[in-house]
Amino acid sequence: MDAMETISLENELLEVKILPAFGGKIISIRSKRNGEEFILPPFIGYDQASAHGSFDQSDGGGFDECLPSVAGCEAISEEAAVPDHGDLWRVDWQVDSTDRGVVLHGDSTSRPLRLTRRAELMGSSLVLDYTLSNLSDSSVTWLWSAHPLLRVEEGDLILLPDEIKEVTIEYCSTDQFQQRSCIGWPRPLTLSGTTVDLSRVEAIDGTKAYKLFAQMGKAGWASLYRRRTGQGLVFRFDPAELPFLGLWICFGSWPERDGRKQYTVALEPTTADFDSLAEAQRNGRACNLGSHESRHWRLEVQLLGASSSLSTEEFTRECL
Repeated sequence: MDAMETISLENELLEVKILPAFGGKIISIRSKRNGEEFILPPFIGYDQASAHGSFDQSDGGGFDECLPSVAGCEAISEEAAVPDHGDLWRVDWQVDSTDRGVVLHGDSTSRPLRLTRRAELMGSSLVLDYTLSNLSDSSVTWLWSAHPLLRVEEGDLILLPDEIKEVTIEYCSTDQFQQRSCIGWPRPLTLSGTTVDLSRVEAIDGTKAYKLFAQMGKAGWASLYRRRTGQGLVFRFDPAELPFLGLWICFGSWPERDGRKQYTVALEPTTADFDSLAEAQRNGRACNLGSHESRHWRLEVQLLGASSSLSTEEFTRECL
């Protein structure tokens, strides 16, 4: 395939576009009802990243797969170090089939791992079925996180199950919260004693960014609701397979270099509540895959309000 060639999935409710040559990146999830786009577009042109380049050298948009780590981290025993945001966003994925959905696979460069992803439209949902395979004779450490950077606007709402009452701070760009502290969700007290509503998307301010983790209970979903159009995306997953949710909330403070900044929310079902595989390993959160073993999981990205506008209350009920 040509480097910029896309594969499209389309029905009467959704249009999805995938760019295999750039990490199997999903570059568009668009509503057919009103043309609303939910994936953050690139803010620099697509270009092949180096084997060890940082993620701020990427296009800065889209839906990538982070494996075997999100943060770059040091070697673990005899296993190699992992570059920033893992291996898969920087490699060309191979097209296995387009007969029933789109089946692609990408091979990790720091681990003998292959991630195969089937993407298929089912009504108002993009269904992603994953198979992770260990291609070696040795056990392998890993974590996986979805990395869907969503296009947002002021007033959008991040809605989580009621059972999530607190989140852990992985990163905060300001002095509002202390790293690895637990804070209330959705309206925690800051260190200065003020209250902030983390569930409401603010205007671009160029200063705030948060990476949070929530431990899922029985309910496996997270959503972004857009009042203006009465619709939004809900990410559905099995908490037995993906027991944590990462939340990246950025109001224009990243990348730290000069140039355009991210204004986005990412809802990131994941296997661990640490960005670094090495940190996950030290805290008993890393996954291990035995010799020639495989592991499977599913992620459903559903467009609610695909046929008609929903109020906030209607949207919340449909998430349950």
